[in-house]
Amino acid sequence: MGAQAFANYTIAYHVLENAAPFDVVFLNGNLATSRWWQPTLEALESTPGYSAAQNKGRILLFELPGCGESSVVNGDLNVPEITQQYIDLAKKLNVTNAGLVGHSTGGLLSCWLMAQAPEIFKKALLLDPVGAEGIQFDDLVLEKYEEMKASPELTAAIIAFTIQNCDQTSEHFQKVIAPDTFKSVNQVGSKMIRALRHYKSEDVIKKIKGPVTVLFGEKDILLPKADAQALAQMIPNAKFLEVPDAGHCLNVENPKLMASYIQEFLFQ
Repeated sequence: MGAQAFANYTIAYHVLENAAPFDVVFLNGNLATSRWWQPTLEALESTPGYSAAQNKGRILLFELPGCGESSVVNGDLNVPEITQQYIDLAKKLNVTNAGLVGHSTGGLLSCWLMAQAPEIFKKALLLDPVGAEGIQFDDLVLEKYEEMKASPELTAAIIAFTIQNCDQTSEHFQKVIAPDTFKSVNQVGSKMIRALRHYKSEDVIKKIKGPVTVLFGEKDILLPKADAQALAQMIPNAKFLEVPDAGHCLNVENPKLMASYIQEFLFQ
């Protein structure tokens, strides 16, 4: 694990060598961590066409501010600043001609990276991304984030609500998802949500030239499908695919299917 210090926080990252055909950066959803990708990464190794012997690229897992091993966030967050910080981190790690896998908040940030640094990021796979109009959550949701800081049980219940057919008794939920979310909500709270509320990114998204695939869970109850469809329509070289029976977190709900999409739409 490494960490890059910025003015108001540090961003943690993990690098897996010889794990992909070319460098691929993974970005989490809000309050999630790089550990949420582990089941998908394990499933990826057994997908048809995956060849560990031919992999020369890295998988780089960039945490969001305040999430995972990143530090507590002091001050507010904003999308252009976070984007530039990820670009700076990618340059530090000599990332070029890379792919992106972005989930939810990480999906919107991936769009910014594709538009602002096309020399670094050449293609992307977005999972249930935040749309070009940002997040529409009201003040009651922000208040709930503050309540979550004091209650691991409430935090677990809320995050489980976003995962289709979530098994809260599973080892991955109890040892990874629930504690990671509780730690993240205490380090960043509602600051990322506030940064994304009604935040318009259409002008930036329309600048994307590389290929993008947008996946959206048929049963996602957190974000509107129309926002993801509109985002895909703004990108000249994009396709939209609705995933049957999936919720907001396909990487947790069905790691094998998520891995197959990475192999099909990003690695090929």
